[in-house]
Formats: sequence, C-alpha cells, structure tokens
Amino acid sequence: MTAALVVCAMLVASQELTPAPKPEELPVSLDRIQRALSAKPAIELKEQHPVFRLEVFGRKPTIEDILGEKFWIGPTPYGGMTHQEFLDMTTPKLAQPYAGFTGGYLLAETALTLAEQWALKSAIKKFRTALSDREREAARKEVMDALAALEKARRDAGLPEK
Repeated sequence: MTAALVVCAMLVASQELTPAPKPEELPVSLDRIQRALSAKPAIELKEQHPVFRLEVFGRKPTIEDILGEKFWIGPTPYGGMTHQEFLDMTTPKLAQPYAGFTGGYLLAETALTLAEQWALKSAIKKFRTALSDREREAARKEVMDALAALEKARRDAGLPEK
C-alpha cells in the first residue's frame, strides 16, 4: 500500500505545471461571453409540461368529400388484388395445397386418410389391451401356482383340506 502511494507521489511530482494562458492569447473574447451570460435569457424554461397549440384554417370535410357523391349507391369500386389472387398467380399449380387432387380424388384421399387413422388407433388400442391381458394372465397363473403349492404343502403336512 505504501509503495503505491510513493509511486503516485512520484508521478504527481514529475508532472510539469503548465501556466494558464493569458486572456489576450485566447482565440475567443471573454468580454463577449461574460456580457452574453449576464443578459436575461430569451426564453425561460419551466419544470412543467410544455403546451402546444395548433390553429387550423379551413372547413371540415364531409363524408361525401371523402367517399364521393352518392357513395351509398352500388357496390364499392374494385381495389387491388387480394392475397389469394396473388398466391394463385405466383405459385405453380402443383405446389398449391391439394393441387394433385381434384373433385372425387380429393374425397377418396380424405376417406383413405381417415380410414388409416382409425385403423392405426384401433391397432394401438388392441396392442395396449393385449399387453395388459398378458400381465393379468401371468399374475393369475402365478397366484394359481402359489395356491397349488400351498395345498400340496398342507397335504404333505397331514392337515385337512380347506
């Protein structure tokens, strides 16, 4: 700690003190700066929220001015293309959803997909019940073997049958 203080003291002592320049040698006028600072400011800023006011000269437009005369008669004019029209125009026919299937083919494909889902779900259900049936049958066989062994042990011991 003391070594750090000694090093800092040596650095401070080794620095040369540069004298402050005289006011005549500065590139700015100190008198002008002092006069500008002593004058009253042009605007006084307060710590409140600023208030902005706006005045508009003109008349309020009516709905007819915006939508046109007799806007209530007839359909609205056609605008630009819709998103679906753009997709139909830019996407190749075979890349569009269900492009390979039309009419009856689409109906047949949908029915086939639903049949496949039903078959898969029923197969999974049968597989799960088969596993649980095997487990039940194995437990039942184990209990029956244990009861048979108990009856044999009772007979061998000369006890009466229950």
